[in-house]
Amino acid sequence: MAGWVTRTIRPPLEVAVRAPAGWERVDVEHTELVLALAGMPAGVFRPSFVVVSYFSEEPLPQIALRAAEEAQQEYEDPLLISSEYLEHFGRAGRRIEFTYRIGETTVFVRRWILKLESRCLDVIASSTVGQVPLVRGAFDAMFSSLAWESAAA
Repeated sequence: MAGWVTRTIRPPLEVAVRAPAGWERVDVEHTELVLALAGMPAGVFRPSFVVVSYFSEEPLPQIALRAAEEAQQEYEDPLLISSEYLEHFGRAGRRIEFTYRIGETTVFVRRWILKLESRCLDVIASSTVGQVPLVRGAFDAMFSSLAWESAAA
């Protein structure tokens, strides 16, 4: 796709994501990758795409249940919309969608959890509900392009 670039990051797990032009890398400790939509006015929620990995021997259903429970405890007025099974490059996963509030703003989160070998990839895409039409296609395309170094998984 014209205007898309590949962002590759390494430690602790090499992950590659094709991101549309206009998304910039933001350095955040303990994450493999954070991309945020550039050019947003000050004070406006910046849509973001975050990739984190962690080790877990738990089965995927238990990991996904814990993620949904954490969302219920962590955010203001959380509302679980869906939790669905998925596969990505032959790996089992779950897609969880929910909303929460920050003051008067309602945030929509689409979270993909993939079970690799002894590691999980947790991908969190966030935007306000009003920004969803602007970024949903980009989020889906970035997730679809997500690849990792299999030897390190």
